[in-house]
Amino acid sequence: MTGTISRDECLVLNEVLGYKTPSGCYSLSHNNGTDAFSYPNDKPFVGEDAKRHRNTWLMPNLARRLTKNSPHHVSNWRKPVSVDKDECQKIRQLLEDKLGKKDANKKLPKACQI
Repeated sequence: MTGTISRDECLVLNEVLGYKTPSGCYSLSHNNGTDAFSYPNDKPFVGEDAKRHRNTWLMPNLARRLTKNSPHHVSNWRKPVSVDKDECQKIRQLLEDKLGKKDANKKLPKACQI
């Protein structure tokens, strides 16, 4: 069983567990959520960037045009946080230790709920 944890669920885990959250979730706590490149997003290009090509000083008219749809572009670096059965068990145990069994089930991500 493999599932993904949403950005909102990651933020809740960060509040409760701090640095003990899965590594993908912990990195989401270091930004304010306004930068579309810093979290998994279907449409990272907004406003003028979505419509127009922006020149770069490094390789004018070339760099962005070649890389925008590439799987190696910076907009594709951040992948959704995926968890397997073992990681879900660890998250459940950490939440139970911190909050108790009743409240731990409320904070558990949907991917980990049985």
